[in-house]
Parts: sequence; structure tokens; C-alpha cells
Amino acid sequence: MNKFDIGQYIKNIRESLKLDIEFCSSNLKIHKKYLEAIENNEYKIFDNYFQAQGFVQNYMEFLDIKVPDYIPRWRKEYYEEFDFDEQSTRMYYKPKKRRIYNFSLSINMLIYIIIGLIVTGFLGYIFFSYRELLNSPTLIISNPKSNDVVDIDLIDVFGKTDQDAILKINNEKLTIQTDGNFATSLKLAEGINNFKFSSVNPYGKETVQVLTIIYRPRKIEIYNPPAENLPSSIETSPKNEVKNITYPSTSPNLKVNSSPVSTSKTNPQNSIGN
Repeated sequence: MNKFDIGQYIKNIRESLKLDIEFCSSNLKIHKKYLEAIENNEYKIFDNYFQAQGFVQNYMEFLDIKVPDYIPRWRKEYYEEFDFDEQSTRMYYKPKKRRIYNFSLSINMLIYIIIGLIVTGFLGYIFFSYRELLNSPTLIISNPKSNDVVDIDLIDVFGKTDQDAILKINNEKLTIQTDGNFATSLKLAEGINNFKFSSVNPYGKETVQVLTIIYRPRKIEIYNPPAENLPSSIETSPKNEVKNITYPSTSPNLKVNSSPVSTSKTNPQNSIGN
């Protein structure tokens, strides 16, 4: 009866899944040389029985091979390869007796734990309060940026500061949300506008920022045509049809190749009729 080549079987499964051995090695965190040894049934590369069995079992599970069905066959090949005595190897699998620890929580120990938690919480509160006492409050203006140039006279301002701080803009108090965010709209005058933001925490520490916005309004130019280009009179028929348009006799001097050219305007209908 021919011996079942389990290494070749594992290799066939891997190739049927279209997986290269480098991919398997990377995912299993097992060196490529050990996977190749398993597929070629070269078990002398392993340090001991337990290392070889662990690597083979991990390789099989990665390829979705049913381990209980094939590990006995692999053991047979392994023992035949190295002439191991099965009885001698089993002795290493002798389960260790678990130690049972009896742990009882006394009332005094429980009291000490509670006192320790209270003291730790109190010290933590003092630490954070002391840190806030020394540090100034946070003040961030996220929009707009200082020295921005705008062409509208009303801007929206967004930012954030400490939740318990008092925020003022040009000495006027601004409402802060529960999470410390704030938003408002500011009216601009033409030119440079400076807004002083002041955030003061309960311990009197202050953070000041100045927001500078330059307002340049859009200029709208209205074109007024010269008076000589407008008609001086319009003659209409009883049916309100335009019959004749008269333009002023004066017109700008126009020259073409140093020769004066007449710029008098005539109604197109009259020109066609004539």
C-alpha cells in the first residue's frame, strides 16, 4: 500500500486556492523555508516534534484542511522519518495539574480599596484643578482667518474655547455652547476691522486674540453714454411706428488716414426708402 504523501496533498490544496507560498508565509508569520519543508516532507529542518506539529497544524488550518482527519497521518510520516517512539513523545503531553488559589476578600481589604480609590480620585481632582489654575484657557478661531480680505460687510465667526470660560468680543459677552464651541456674526466697516477676543477661565487666567478683517466693498460702475450719441428727436406715425430719428449735428471729429470722416447718423428706414 502506497504511503499517503501529506506534504504533496497540502501543496495541491494551496495551489488549488491559487495561493503562492510567499503569501501563506506572510499571513502565517512562518518562514517560507518551513512551509516548503512541510510540502516536501523534509522534517529534519525542524528543531523538535512540537515545532513541526505546530507549524503543520497552523498551515492546515490556514488552508481550511480538517486537522483531525490528517494529523494522525502526518504523525505516522513524522515517526517514520525520524524513528520516534510514540510512547516517548506522548509523555511531553502529560497535562499539568492546575493550582487552585483560594482568594477571599476580607472586609478590611475592601475598606482599604475604597479608601484608596477615594484618595486617588481626590488627588486627581487637585492635579487637574491646579493645572487649570496655572494654564490659560484655550481659544481657537477657526473661521475666518486673521487678515482675510472680504467684499461683504457681514462675516460669520466660528471657534472654540474652554467650557467654563467667559468669552468676550470687543468687551461684549458671547454665549458659549456646552462643548465650548461658539459662533457669531460681525458687522464690518469699510477698511480694516479689528476684533478683540478675550477668554477668561474661573481662575482669572486670560487668553486674548485679535482678529483682523479687511473689508473692500465691490465697486459698481454705471456707464453713461456721451450726449452726442443720443437722438435729439424721434418722429413717429399714428400707429406709433418710428418714421425718423434725428441726431445732434455735433459729433466728435473722426479722421481716417488724416482725412475727416462724417459721423452723422441716419435712420436705416429712411436710407432704404431714399
